[in-house]
Amino acid sequence: MIKIKTCLALFAILIVFQAGAQLNSTNLYVPINDSTAKVKKGFSSEHKQIRLYYIKAKPSLSREFRNMGNYTTLESAIKQKKIKVTEMGEGGSVNELRFGNFSKDTILVSMGDVVKGGQQDRVIEKDTLIAPGKTIVISVYCVEHGRWSAGNSGGAFNTYHGNIENSIRKSIVKEKSQSAVWKKVDQYNQGNGTTNSTGTYTAVTQSANYNSQVNEYKNVFMKELATDSTIVGVLAVTGDRIIGCDIYATPQLFRSNAGNVLNSYISEAIYEGKPVTISDAEVAKYLNNLLASEARQDKVLETNGRTLKSHGKKIKITAFDK
Repeated sequence: MIKIKTCLALFAILIVFQAGAQLNSTNLYVPINDSTAKVKKGFSSEHKQIRLYYIKAKPSLSREFRNMGNYTTLESAIKQKKIKVTEMGEGGSVNELRFGNFSKDTILVSMGDVVKGGQQDRVIEKDTLIAPGKTIVISVYCVEHGRWSAGNSGGAFNTYHGNIENSIRKSIVKEKSQSAVWKKVDQYNQGNGTTNSTGTYTAVTQSANYNSQVNEYKNVFMKELATDSTIVGVLAVTGDRIIGCDIYATPQLFRSNAGNVLNSYISEAIYEGKPVTISDAEVAKYLNNLLASEARQDKVLETNGRTLKSHGKKIKITAFDK
């Protein structure tokens, strides 16, 4: 009997532990009021062709991750020379790069991060944590099909470009095809008037119009985000559709990545966005499906998103529209 009671007690503790670590409605405040189907005050903002819906941490989530350390973004790591990103030897490999973390920080390399240099510019295939002092190989896709030669940086990647336009990020997850990524990059450059000799995605920042629009959107939204320290995620919409949703385990982790996540959303809206017409009810339906339960969330993300875990706990989820 004592053994049975002990087992039941341990099982109950395990359930509580797992519930506390989940990035779902148990631990997150959603932006839409269930009874009115309207957006709660302070849970959204809109500028031109983008509306953001904010997802906020409940006290239970904050307690669960209160001792989680800080993660350094790839952008910061490259700028501070804490990481070395290189080709795989002299010959290189189109779909792999070597990442060496020479710092005491844990570095978060995000799916969609674009690095410039080496034999050709690349985009990261999946979210990855690199422990202090470790060197690992990470899967990538090429975003510059017309070049296979080292520039002044040799086989190194010394420049962080930003997080790639969201429809390309989605293609990485759903199509899992190098040719599909190249096709998307070509279409994106054509749409932005930045077609170039090597076909690199990074040429988009040579467009003054693109840079002006990105900066305008980011200035508006980053100011809004700075006013609330409980935000851990955003869902972005344009026209009558959902662009995507990114949620993190802590406000700090979200804030350190928010600029680049927004860059991905904004880039898609600049390319093919429209004035927002999607209803709050449609957004609520999407979030209810994504955040209802751990089991349901895993099923959605299996084919329509990505999950990053640390020590068995989800610390980031990314979801796209259908």
